[in-house]
Amino acid sequence: MTGPVPNSQDEPLDLDAYAHQLRLLKSAHCCRPVLYQGKHQFINSLTVHHGGSGIGMIVWLKGITDAIDSADIQIKPTAPSEENSNA
Repeated sequence: MTGPVPNSQDEPLDLDAYAHQLRLLKSAHCCRPVLYQGKHQFINSLTVHHGGSGIGMIVWLKGITDAIDSADIQIKPTAPSEENSNA
């Protein structure tokens, strides 16, 4: 029988990549456009995989058949008024 997972294992190995991937997931969930090659695109699907020493994410955009590494996608900035509209 195994015990609880130690807290140190609950921390992402790469905090920046983790934060970026969470923002991509939120963009997909909220149907917000992202930037790819200077154009606004919508996420069709996301796939998470083990890549070397960390977790990688592949993004498929609507209308584009090629898989894209999550690092190649930019998150469209949100206007401050949108962030405060839920308060």
